[in-house]
Amino acid sequence: MTGPVDGTDTSATLPANPQGDAAAGPATLSEAKIAEVQALAAKADQLVEASLSANTRLAYGKAWRAWSDWCLGFGLDPTGADSATAADERWLVMHLTALSETRSLSTILLRRAAVVAIRKRLKRPLALDDSEFEAFLKGLRRTKGARPVRKAALLEPNLRAASLVLTPDAHPDLAGAELAGGEGERRRALRDMALLLIGFAGGFRRSELAAFDLRDATFSAEGLVLFVGRSKADQERHGAEIGIESVPGSALCAVTALRRWLEVRGETAGALFSRLDRGGNLVAGADGRLLPVNPATIARLVKRVVVRTGTGAADFSAHSLRAGMMTAADLLGIPLEKAMEHGRWKSYSSARIYRRHESLWVGNFTGRLLAGK
Repeated sequence: MTGPVDGTDTSATLPANPQGDAAAGPATLSEAKIAEVQALAAKADQLVEASLSANTRLAYGKAWRAWSDWCLGFGLDPTGADSATAADERWLVMHLTALSETRSLSTILLRRAAVVAIRKRLKRPLALDDSEFEAFLKGLRRTKGARPVRKAALLEPNLRAASLVLTPDAHPDLAGAELAGGEGERRRALRDMALLLIGFAGGFRRSELAAFDLRDATFSAEGLVLFVGRSKADQERHGAEIGIESVPGSALCAVTALRRWLEVRGETAGALFSRLDRGGNLVAGADGRLLPVNPATIARLVKRVVVRTGTGAADFSAHSLRAGMMTAADLLGIPLEKAMEHGRWKSYSSARIYRRHESLWVGNFTGRLLAGK
């Protein structure tokens, strides 16, 4: 296998031929074969296991299209139609090595998993040597580093600032303030504030927020119960109920924010957080049900609000809501197990990743060490 083993170099020289014939270059594919490869790449996400989430299927499809384009550039068949030998993986490692110049380690691992999964679905599995691939990864970690890119946590100060810029009519000190876009803009502001506060309080992923139906929300004396029908960690759709307590009188009461949004949303069946057009009007499908907000819109919302509150947006994304919940829980001394249950994490290692540096100081004893106390 070709690839960095000792961590001194991630560049690689492409072999003359994946079958080991140094005298011959890659075979030239026929136009019919190229068209077949391109058609397969166009529907790659359909070749992924249905048990995977929609986002994973899209990511795998994108990875396969990138692999197909790269292979075609060398006259190779990305499906390995002629054989399934260790040489196939050698070419895959070359592809991943090229990606390592501009992609994170997590992306490289996802790209490999995608190619392996789709080749398996095509009944042309790769001949894998995990020990050699681990050596390749070890070298890559040494040169590129394995520190993940983590988005900043959206915490209470950010949410308070967001409530001021989004819903001025909700604050007595800003009574009479008018949103520039009129009723449509007010409707959008109320939806967006509810999205932020529900997302933070429940530690929800953006896909979960977009998937909520009106019937998934139930109000009670204590607050709000939301039913999560399916999530990244629950592909078999067992579902989970998440409770969010009411905080009367608080500008950050997620329950109040949702009630205010529902007053303007109405009782039409469909998505809880519905799509809005440019004028702030509700968007329904042909069946009359309200269409869901696009998950990408939630990510843009977080960035937009952060910018309007005077903070740089580069470090924030929709993931900042989930990270914010875990970090805030840690700051309050909430047991990790309880926060994991609320956020639907299955492993301690995954949950700990969502703690941001703000909570490093909870129980930190280094000051006492240095002070000799």
